[in-house]
Amino acid sequence: MPVIVISGKPGCGSSTTAKLLAKRLQLRHFSLGDYNKSHSRAKKETDKSLDMWKIKGQKLKSFHLHSDKLARSIAKHGDVVIDAKLGIRMIKGLYDCGIWLTASGSVRTKRYAKRDSITLSDAARKLREKELAERKNWKNIYGFDYFTQEKEADIVIDTGNRTPEQIVDMIISRMKRVFIVHRWNANPKSDWYVHCREELEKKGFIASVPRMPNTRKPALAEWLPFLRKAIGAPTGNTFLVGHSAGVATILRYLETLKKGEKIGGCVLVAGWTDNLGYKQLTSFVSKPFNWKKIRRHCKSFVVIDSDNDPYVKLYHGKAFEKQLKAKLITERGKGHLDDDSRVKKLPSVIKTIKGMTK
Repeated sequence: MPVIVISGKPGCGSSTTAKLLAKRLQLRHFSLGDYNKSHSRAKKETDKSLDMWKIKGQKLKSFHLHSDKLARSIAKHGDVVIDAKLGIRMIKGLYDCGIWLTASGSVRTKRYAKRDSITLSDAARKLREKELAERKNWKNIYGFDYFTQEKEADIVIDTGNRTPEQIVDMIISRMKRVFIVHRWNANPKSDWYVHCREELEKKGFIASVPRMPNTRKPALAEWLPFLRKAIGAPTGNTFLVGHSAGVATILRYLETLKKGEKIGGCVLVAGWTDNLGYKQLTSFVSKPFNWKKIRRHCKSFVVIDSDNDPYVKLYHGKAFEKQLKAKLITERGKGHLDDDSRVKKLPSVIKTIKGMTK
């Protein structure tokens, strides 16, 4: 359940960037600033957030402590991009990635002028007023200058002369993302997926387990576009973990990538090269895999099998090892590495993904 926090200086485009990033990653978006504006009493200011600084003393402190509590509550539910000026500091420990946006004063002034249709001098005055008020009041309440959050951020981006789309592309390219594609007749809470996701998140990855469609009657025609949409823009910091039918889906996905697109690595768990005698799996292997093309779009492969898998015999893993120049790991006595085999943790996956980022 990834949680991403975006903070930054006024006029850096944090709200616009957060909305677009949430859309690209298929996450919810929550803007603490928008929430606060909607609860602002005055209605005359063009930028209603300025009204908040007219609140005095203890009321101002109570107002912001309530906002912090709300933001932390939102973060605890996961699957969200939060846009909050103090988010990097005040939501610390609850997010997977903290992003700080910055830009020169002249760039931010021009953005204010364009947004509010005012002169540059008026925009500069307005920006200066807001910035000074925020820094002064937050330092009085919290005891720190919120601009220092830049030093605590996982990613820092200068948004000057960049479009929101370009900024989001930069963010995604720097995020270490892991997608775990589950097996046939499973869901995101099956097998070892939850433990794997949680452990990867502790290590700084944005990890997710997409709920694949129609899982009892899987079809490549449904699974492939679903995975493609979930991943969005693939980068060298994108890592894929597949289990059984998830392996075949990942391999077909790699076949579709364009020239120059290459992900960081794949972990293939209990994968197969034929339908194992089940007609329900035929669509995934109706044609031979294009091994050359698959290798071209992924930096490294690791195969994990079990020596007593009742469905997937060892020759499947050997085929992947040969065709993908993959490392083969053979687990002992873990069946199909699923709930039926009582496999709720699979440390070899976590260790492998961590190793691929070194």
